[in-house]
Amino acid sequence: MKIFLSKIRFDFFRVLALMIISTYSNAGGGEYEFTDDTGLAGPAYFGFIRQDGGSNIAAAKVILRAKNGEKVELKSNVLGVYRSHFSKDIKPADVELLCEKPGYKQVKTVNRSSVAGRYIETDCIMQKN
Repeated sequence: MKIFLSKIRFDFFRVLALMIISTYSNAGGGEYEFTDDTGLAGPAYFGFIRQDGGSNIAAAKVILRAKNGEKVELKSNVLGVYRSHFSKDIKPADVELLCEKPGYKQVKTVNRSSVAGRYIETDCIMQKN
């Protein structure tokens, strides 16, 4: 359990570092292929796409879908990380995370944190078929 919690802390700080790097050195996207959609001014939705055993899954299709029908589609990067935004009018509780990758099925989502409503971390846990 102690190792698992250490991994979560490490992953959280790794995502924050990636967000800072992508914001300042690759504002238009770049190596991590995060969309520069910060002009929408809503909170950042981010997280990991993982196998149920803990390994990150790269190139998974990620769909963030709001109850009003608005959706954002993207892919997880090489580290299994996704990141995007909705407009500030969308409430975080109204956003659903769906993940797809051939050979896998989504088994659950895990909400990890919300920092003052600015960052919403939700991980997608997948299992091999």
